[in-house]
Amino acid sequence: MIEVSNGQTNAELRAGIYAGKVFRVPATPASKLLVASVLGSLDGEFTSETPHRKLQFTIPGDELFKRIGKLRASLLTDAAIQERLIAVLEEQGFAVAENAVDPLRLRAVTHLGHENPLAAPAYTAHRDTWYANPQAQVNWWIPLHDVTEADSFAFYHSLFDKAVVNNSADFDYEEWIKTVGWQSTSGKKAVYPTADQSSYDAVEGVPFACNAGDIILFSAAHLHQTTKNSSGLTRFSIDFRTVNIADATEGKGAINVDNASRGSALKDYVNPKQ
Repeated sequence: MIEVSNGQTNAELRAGIYAGKVFRVPATPASKLLVASVLGSLDGEFTSETPHRKLQFTIPGDELFKRIGKLRASLLTDAAIQERLIAVLEEQGFAVAENAVDPLRLRAVTHLGHENPLAAPAYTAHRDTWYANPQAQVNWWIPLHDVTEADSFAFYHSLFDKAVVNNSADFDYEEWIKTVGWQSTSGKKAVYPTADQSSYDAVEGVPFACNAGDIILFSAAHLHQTTKNSSGLTRFSIDFRTVNIADATEGKGAINVDNASRGSALKDYVNPKQ
């Protein structure tokens, strides 16, 4: 149910995403360079000869995530990373001048990480729009290594345009930023919008496999859920988000079937060339 992007114009690509299509772009020169840059940063932080995907077995969990958090923060201001992110966008026809961009985030989903109660919010079924993100938001997800259905994430394709019971009405963006913020390790209590399991239990989520550097493009309005990783290896990936400013201004984007969150995250997106 994931289509290979094949020569669409950028307008056609965005329209397809807003309609619920999920596209896979096979690894490109620009995405390979971006992946190589992030892997280089991992090498710089973890100088051990232990492969990245097995670090969790040699470094205590608290230390591992503290160091990953440090690396995430450094990537936000890394000029080379920003240049390569821009190249990925422009390669797919997303003109930088026309789009607001949410910063690149490094993700690490450890083997059996779902068994840690503190990580529970990361494994819930949700739509990114429930976090006060725009209906015109396009999500970009790129694995740093090959992934299988056992360590990717699942889409609930049939629920794209169907309402599910959720607690997005309890989410206020301004309060979230003040209290928790993205990728916080503070342990502070916060509202993490999630679907009530009874509203999607009868629908099977569809995971996918792809290769290092492949680009998965999908609407922020898709209901999706991180796979409980029992592969024996940590999954490393990067993601970021774009919003076409004209589309958002004109009210274009995915249908809103159940998002009741308050506020707007768009004000904190940036134009990476500014």
